[in-house]
Amino acid sequence: MKIRLIFYFTNEVKNSISALCAGLAYSGIYDKVDVRFASDEDGIVTAIDRGSLNIISFSITTVNFYERYKTLLRLKSLTEGYRDIYFIAGGPHADGDPDSLLLAGFDFVFSGYSEEGFSTFLSRLLSGEKVRKGEKIYCTTSNLWRDRSFARLSNNYFPPLEIQRGCRYRCIYCQSCVRMKRQIYKSRDAIDEYIKDFLSLGFSRFSFVTPDAFDLRFVTENRSPDNLVALFEYLRSKGIGLIEYGQFPSEIRPNRDVDEFFKALSRYTKNRKIVIGAQSLVDSRLKKIRRGHTASDVELTMESAARYGFYSIVDIIFGFPDETEEERIYTLNRFRELNKRFPSRLHVHYFLPLAGTEMYTSNPSRLDKNTLELLNKLERDGRAKGWWKEGERMVRRIIEMRERFSNR
Repeated sequence: MKIRLIFYFTNEVKNSISALCAGLAYSGIYDKVDVRFASDEDGIVTAIDRGSLNIISFSITTVNFYERYKTLLRLKSLTEGYRDIYFIAGGPHADGDPDSLLLAGFDFVFSGYSEEGFSTFLSRLLSGEKVRKGEKIYCTTSNLWRDRSFARLSNNYFPPLEIQRGCRYRCIYCQSCVRMKRQIYKSRDAIDEYIKDFLSLGFSRFSFVTPDAFDLRFVTENRSPDNLVALFEYLRSKGIGLIEYGQFPSEIRPNRDVDEFFKALSRYTKNRKIVIGAQSLVDSRLKKIRRGHTASDVELTMESAARYGFYSIVDIIFGFPDETEEERIYTLNRFRELNKRFPSRLHVHYFLPLAGTEMYTSNPSRLDKNTLELLNKLERDGRAKGWWKEGERMVRRIIEMRERFSNR
């Protein structure tokens, strides 16, 4: 059977698609199917081959579910009467609420890290096996992810090195631990494979994906700055000098023991801006969302960052369901005090109920007038970034889709 695999390739999901393509290559499937990439609906329709089984693949986040659902409806309308088209979905939303995607009209849903499970599914189709629409396919990360780089040049894009999966913390709003309940780290062989491909493609800027930048394991099994030093020295020995670490998508969790970690960053990395995932500066809120650190830890982390010449971008979330005006004003005023002492900027996000988290069924609180006035002033002064504005729009669509399609 001829198969044309069409990925809906957008900026927000390009790392996932690269990993899927690498998985297909490792399993020997990539060269047996006709892989295409499309960045919009017209591109998808143009890529469809009427003489093949067409598999149109979406990576769905809880944030983009609304837009991808609208795209799915339009594509089904544009391809009405076509035979042999499967619309499939995976991604973070599929991990937390796969049934909602089936209810929305996708034919197959992949839940979990799907690099190997997707290859198995395509292998079934290539062998001529009949599959029934409406199937949920649950996938898990195996040792193959640890031992291979799972990075491939796809649609002229080569991803950062995903050096860790899973997070030891269980923050009740975060999807990182929905997909992976434990930590798994890239092996030395996998890193070598990535470096070889990275250098052969002529790239110079080396960056990473990890949920916790200082929780790396490379030469010891414990959390230690020695792991950072050893990794960076290893990269240098391979001829890599432009290393970026501690910024998106490898943010830093606040902690009391970060001084030696920042010392290592200052010696080896080129970036002088880092991202600190504070999420709040109120201890009672941090405890409720199970962050595993305190507001004082945030201050100590900013202090260490400044000591070694780093500018801190501090992530904060507003809009938690039981949040008060007093809590928000306290957080902003405390940041203003910290901002006077340490070079920094506040990035304020709006609470989003994400599929699979303990807070998926929760609704956000509205931001009050006094908070908005203070946020706007901080933004005018260049001390804050207004991500919350987009978040307020996003959350309305998230709630609409949850109420329409979720059984929870």
